[in-house]
Amino acid sequence: MRFAVVIEKRALEDIQKAIDYYDDQKMGLGEKFALVLDKHIVSIAKNPFYKLRYKDYRVLPIKKFTF
Repeated sequence: MRFAVVIEKRALEDIQKAIDYYDDQKMGLGEKFALVLDKHIVSIAKNPFYKLRYKDYRVLPIKKFTF
């Protein structure tokens, strides 16, 4: 069973900032970050019961990208 993952507008803005930051560090790194992020979102959709943080928000940290 898959669950719906809701990404708020503010989060999308932060994601774009992270992509821009990583591209500034090394061209193409932002795209790699986006691919890893997409994989994490799929994981959350499959199993959303990760660590609860910030009231109703669950998190799955991306270890390679610590922006």
